[in-house]
Amino acid sequence: MRTIAITKKCTECEKELIMSTVQEQDSVLFFDDEEELKNSKEIEQIDIIFGEPAIETIRKAKSLRWIQMSWAGVNQYMSIPDFPTTITVTNASGAYGNVISEYVVSGLLLLIRQLPTYMNQIRLGGWEKIAGDDTLEGKRALILGTGNIGQETAKKLKCFGVYTIGMCRTAKENVKPFDEVYTIDKLDEKLGEADIVIIALPGTEKTRNLFDTERIQLMRESAILVNVGRGFIVDTETLMEALKNKRLRGAVLDVTNPEPLPEQHPLRKMNNVLITPHISGITWGENMFTRKRIVEIFCKNIVHDTNHEIKENVIDFARGY
Repeated sequence: MRTIAITKKCTECEKELIMSTVQEQDSVLFFDDEEELKNSKEIEQIDIIFGEPAIETIRKAKSLRWIQMSWAGVNQYMSIPDFPTTITVTNASGAYGNVISEYVVSGLLLLIRQLPTYMNQIRLGGWEKIAGDDTLEGKRALILGTGNIGQETAKKLKCFGVYTIGMCRTAKENVKPFDEVYTIDKLDEKLGEADIVIIALPGTEKTRNLFDTERIQLMRESAILVNVGRGFIVDTETLMEALKNKRLRGAVLDVTNPEPLPEQHPLRKMNNVLITPHISGITWGENMFTRKRIVEIFCKNIVHDTNHEIKENVIDFARGY
């Protein structure tokens, strides 16, 4: 018998799917939020948590052995030096490719077609063609990260006639739908070839400040940088200076360092920069398609757990993802 705590507010359909996956003898407890779980009398009997419990909750759950996150990022646990090694953590990688790739393409279209500039012009009474209007067709995109997000982004960009180059940490062959794939050690060599550079890498010590002064200088002046990975992968001040001095064409940033950016930070005021408050991957919010994928990942892992099989998306704390 397993005692499973659900800390995400679920619809009736989501509850039914979860209940159809567990064993008859399992006890499944649906909580409105984590606080309710933490203060419940069952906390010490919980084996499995679906959600992102804080370390205080984890320490109270004496029997906890598995956390299924609804997020893809696991930085909140990586930063805990004494995180219990007896607890398996699985994330929701694979659920966010569609929604984040949609964000990437929409951000690129906004900048490359100068839509925000046109919007401001119209509001101020103007009605003129703005120099520098462009298209995605014919561009080369370098996508760092060939997982679900990178692959879905490549698929969408190819529909616009973009040539896609994937970059991954370990050697892979024929990773669809990229036109070419290289390992990350070729980054410096390939940066100067790209019109668009998209960062979809996890945040680890190896990716921290990956885009420093030297790397940003290797990029084309006509290039657009997109970051949907982690803010600390890009040196913020160097990026700001490159954009200000027209060393880069523009940037689409769903993540920043620090996050949020200070209210008066110059990046907030640049016309060639689109910044959003870490919303590209709509998590347990309004997007029911993403929610469905998250619940399906959890349900698959429940079956794996029942059968004593290796779960999907197990986090390797040594690698950081």
